[in-house]
Amino acid sequence: MNQDPLFVSNDIQSDKKQLILQILSDFKHKYQLDLSQDPVALERISEAVDQAFQHLETSSIAEIELPYISANSAGPIHLVHSLTREDFAPIPPTGQPQEGLADQQQDEDVVAPQRMRIELPDRKPIVTYLLLVITILIYGVQILTDISLGYDLPAALGVKSNQLIMAGQYWRLITPMFLHGSILHLGFNMYALYILGRRVERFFGSYRFLGLYLLAGITGNIFSFFFTADPSLGSSTAIFGLLGAEGIFIYEHRKLFGDQSRTALRQIIQVAGINLLIGLSPGIDNWGHVGGLIGGAIFAGLSGPIFQIAGIPPALRLENFRSDRSAGLGYLAQLILTAGLLYLVMVTR
Repeated sequence: MNQDPLFVSNDIQSDKKQLILQILSDFKHKYQLDLSQDPVALERISEAVDQAFQHLETSSIAEIELPYISANSAGPIHLVHSLTREDFAPIPPTGQPQEGLADQQQDEDVVAPQRMRIELPDRKPIVTYLLLVITILIYGVQILTDISLGYDLPAALGVKSNQLIMAGQYWRLITPMFLHGSILHLGFNMYALYILGRRVERFFGSYRFLGLYLLAGITGNIFSFFFTADPSLGSSTAIFGLLGAEGIFIYEHRKLFGDQSRTALRQIIQVAGINLLIGLSPGIDNWGHVGGLIGGAIFAGLSGPIFQIAGIPPALRLENFRSDRSAGLGYLAQLILTAGLLYLVMVTR
């Protein structure tokens, strides 16, 4: 194997370290991401630099390619960094002619590191806003009927009541997620829906998001029906489903989102844990929360999107490789599973 003496020297390790520091500095400067604190990213960068230096032993140019090395608010980052032997050539002594210096400067401009952003899905959260409006309007009707009739008519017709469900009023497994017991209850849930809903619908799309919301809410109410005899209402069953679905989605795409996925998953676990602990307080239907969380997680696993990188750099994009047919079959399977669970609950009570 022929080796270029300008490249192979006693300072090769120093050159590698310098290049790694340069890459880390570029990330921190442009994306405000400190990859020096990410051992996985450091390992990937180090391996890529080693491979590039080995390639330079037989070639005049090499390329460091770090696909999906990390992610920021704009999405995953794909880094490509080209380097040549001349990048590590000794600096000529002062006064020595530097032929081709202008050409070298042009080459440096050409081989400068290139970072390619991958656009995330840009969907308007139509269903999220629609659910917000419908739920708020229904609560308005609750208030009006309570004032005019002396009782809350929508709640009387739609609250989860085990006895009435057993009597055949199965709609009470759906309607509770659109009813609330107080303005504070409504405000807390609608704020959570506004935050979570927009994020989840952006990736899942409107139709899948609607299916997720309804199926998670139903699953939560079935859990509540089975584990507690107390009446209940509120959209938190469905909202916990969004939390569970987001957690599964991020976990399945952890390589795509890089070190950001660990932070996001930790936050989701913390939020779910804190709210489940709060749910141990009297008057809160925690079993509905647990059921919604499980229902949302199952939905994401069976029907959620599976994104992969498509296209040729720099025109990279996220493409959903789970077809509508596959998602529909997953939804149908979960619907059958939910119906079977309900039947089991009904015959064993």
